[in-house]
Amino acid sequence: MRRREYVTSLGSGVGTLATAGLVGPQLRSLERVCPADDTTTVQPGNRVVFEADAGPGLEPSGVEWRTDGTGAADIAPAAPFWSYTRRTGNPAAHGRFDDGGTYEVVATVGEAAIAWQVEVSGDAPAAPSGTVTTDPGPDATVTTRNEIEVTATATDDGEALQRVIWQEGENATYVDTTDVSGSEATATYAVSAGDAIWFIGGYPMMAWIVCHDGRAAVSRTEGPSIEAMRDVTITGTNAPVRTGEKLVVDAEVAIHGDSLYHAFVDAEADLIVGHDPTHVDSASVEVYAGRTKSVQLAFTTATVRNTQTFPVRVETRHAASETDVTVVGTDDAGDHGSLEVTGLETNAPVTGGDRLEVTATLANPAEDPADREVELVVGDDPTTVDTQRVLVAAGQTTTVSLGYETYPVRNDDEFPVRVATGDDTASRSVLVHGLDDGGDEGDGGAGGDGSNGTASIAVSITGTNAPVTGGERLSVSAALENAGAAAGTETVELVVGRSPEVVDSSRISLAPGETATISLGYETYPVTTDDVFPVTVRTSGGSDTRTVTVYGTR
Repeated sequence: MRRREYVTSLGSGVGTLATAGLVGPQLRSLERVCPADDTTTVQPGNRVVFEADAGPGLEPSGVEWRTDGTGAADIAPAAPFWSYTRRTGNPAAHGRFDDGGTYEVVATVGEAAIAWQVEVSGDAPAAPSGTVTTDPGPDATVTTRNEIEVTATATDDGEALQRVIWQEGENATYVDTTDVSGSEATATYAVSAGDAIWFIGGYPMMAWIVCHDGRAAVSRTEGPSIEAMRDVTITGTNAPVRTGEKLVVDAEVAIHGDSLYHAFVDAEADLIVGHDPTHVDSASVEVYAGRTKSVQLAFTTATVRNTQTFPVRVETRHAASETDVTVVGTDDAGDHGSLEVTGLETNAPVTGGDRLEVTATLANPAEDPADREVELVVGDDPTTVDTQRVLVAAGQTTTVSLGYETYPVRNDDEFPVRVATGDDTASRSVLVHGLDDGGDEGDGGAGGDGSNGTASIAVSITGTNAPVTGGERLSVSAALENAGAAAGTETVELVVGRSPEVVDSSRISLAPGETATISLGYETYPVTTDDVFPVTVRTSGGSDTRTVTVYGTR
């Protein structure tokens, strides 16, 4: 008895070509792609690929496949060609006929159909053959930043090679197609390891070697192991520092990987210093794939007489970031660089008894670090009221804040303040209000409007976009009302979870009786199972809570 072992199909494109003699003339049609002719001949047990080109107005998912012949069963839509049809729009299927005889394979959509006649005979051309390899190979481990090249070598005695169809080998997901020809051919598919989800998941890759007459063979290969890339960037240091002081290096570790497969990744960061590289500090961080985390490394510099500049490098398993730092020696303190005062700001006017703050911008235009004692000098009878030691790298700028509590004078007083570095000075006049001149009236009462009232901002959650799927953004909307007698500014916080965590906040100012709406949110964790937890929007005057659901990714 003739028997068809299996024929499977995929549908997700569009197209129907009516064939005269089967269902009559139609307005929409399918055209043969593979086999190109209406008749093909194969050996028993050989695979055969069938594909049609869909015309306008047809839905490929509506195409039905069947096979007719002695002992043959109907064709059931299934993998591995479902995603191929979805990507290309061409209905496709494959079958394997174990017993000799004549079969008819028919693709039907609506009232239109197209058919192929399949002759199964031992005298037919043999199936094509091939092998698939990867570079790097299955024994290698690469990062998501590396490239992977997959190579298929194909042969066909009938000299009818047509193409290689690449598929991920676990879920039979279509990846790409490479055209080939003749009796021998080599096809390659190159991909970034970060995009090779099948290899990341430990799945093989399949290469379908297809001939013009539909004869086909399948080869597969395992790929290299792919781990998340641990990148690192130095974001800053506290250099220059004085000899014997602690040098601090701030860095950011970034994980380049697929969150589905890599999730949380442990990363070790090492601090290497000097022209003769020496390991001085390490730190471990756990970073979610696709995100970054800051890390701080430090060491105490050696005591040296002369100023030294040397490299510092932060390394991870896969990457490194380097910068130069300067340590000012004991013999060079105060003797190098030049510190100019390029900006001067104050919080004046203030009321007598309040603190007067002076902020200076300092620049070092020299080619060496500047190590200076900076002074704040006040009054017509100059008096030093505050000092601060600063160290500024060559060509860099910094800001320094100095200040003191003013005397509670009874009458307004205006006088100069001066910042001096030893290389440069800058001054300006400031005003201190006397207590007898209305300076104690300030800006009003607790509400800031001159009254004795206070602000009281109430909050009410008006909605959320829950439920969401893990990894998506959860948004919470809330209404705010200042029920107090004075204007006020309030920090509004979004707090989530049974172990409360503030995930978002915003500042808002409201007049008495004024209302406003606000939206807060955050990206949820890609949990694997459904999670139900409370979310709270709170101010100092009240809070409101809702329960939300985050669906798991499995």
